[in-house]
Amino acid sequence: MSTKHPKDEVFEHDFDGIQEYDNDLPGWWKKLFYGTIVFAVLYLLHFHVFGTGDLQRTEYMKEIDPNYTEPMVEVSGGVFNSYTSPFLAKEENLTPRVRAELDKVLNAPFDEQMYRAMSKATPEQLEKLKAIFPELYTNFESGVMTQPMAPMAGSSSTIPSTITEPLTEAGLIADGKKTFEVHCFSCHGMAGEGGIGPNLTDEYWIHGNTMQDVLRVIYKGVPAKGMIAWEKTLSQEQIENVSSYVLVTLAGSNAPNGKAPQGDKVE
Repeated sequence: MSTKHPKDEVFEHDFDGIQEYDNDLPGWWKKLFYGTIVFAVLYLLHFHVFGTGDLQRTEYMKEIDPNYTEPMVEVSGGVFNSYTSPFLAKEENLTPRVRAELDKVLNAPFDEQMYRAMSKATPEQLEKLKAIFPELYTNFESGVMTQPMAPMAGSSSTIPSTITEPLTEAGLIADGKKTFEVHCFSCHGMAGEGGIGPNLTDEYWIHGNTMQDVLRVIYKGVPAKGMIAWEKTLSQEQIENVSSYVLVTLAGSNAPNGKAPQGDKVE
């Protein structure tokens, strides 16, 4: 005859017919839990308070320079090992390419920096910039800049595609339409009527209406206007097809509710 263990008391509540015992946690589990607390305190003292242990970054820096010493910082009367999030790169962590790109942006002319700021500004911020810098805003809005945006390090104005006339084969145009509806509609509208980006269905063009003009804009983007470079996202075939779709199908279609004209009128 079996006897019920005194600790095998069942909670009154149940869920979906399932009940649980009101028993203490096993001793080994509680000892392991208390051990993690002790370990955390020792870890904090060893690595962050007394500095007797090297963090991963410090070990890496010592491999580069055996004489490297991690600086200590004073916080509320105590001295602690400095710590920086790995998402915040320090100067010595920057590669030559990234450093060159940052230098180009930081040392760019004032006009260029303002165009970059306008391209990322909210509508409210853009209104304030418009009031303070009306001439720059006019150039920004029209796509005409007094100084060209400096390309990022490693980039080039050349494009791989050499075709000078839009492709007209139905299958290629259909493929271009598919690419447009996946990647381009959010800025230019599903019918090309414009939105964040310009209207692609009227007679006005900001950067030219030749095949090479459109290809270059899609390949390299227009940083001042928030148009990203698609050369690393889309294949050459996709860019050629979507450029042809813009010129053959959208251009001149005058979509309803089109955005106000921007740029120069091209007959």
